[in-house]
Amino acid sequence: MEAKTLGSPTPRKPVLSVSARKIKDNAADWHNLILKWEALNDRGFAIANNIANMKISLLSKDETELESSSLASENAEKMHPEYSRELETLCEELQATLDGLMPFPAGSPTCTGGSSA
Repeated sequence: MEAKTLGSPTPRKPVLSVSARKIKDNAADWHNLILKWEALNDRGFAIANNIANMKISLLSKDETELESSSLASENAEKMHPEYSRELETLCEELQATLDGLMPFPAGSPTCTGGSSA
């Protein structure tokens, strides 16, 4: 086998036809959209998990307080305002993630050119 010399031209890629170029561009667009969707999906599940863990923590804390105290805690939100603010922040993040997952209105045309209506 002969080693390639530095002076030899690099082989060129064949020029794609217009339809082949469109297909290649479409495939690249789909690939990028799938990567974006997967990242947003992972982020959404992480936020939802944090929300669930926070609610479980709040419920177990409230149960512990009820068991240790004879007085019922009717104003749990007033006792733990930092948790409700944190929970609200997590819910806003989850809504923003959902908005990122669904950039098109329900009646908008899909990539196939049809509409869902």
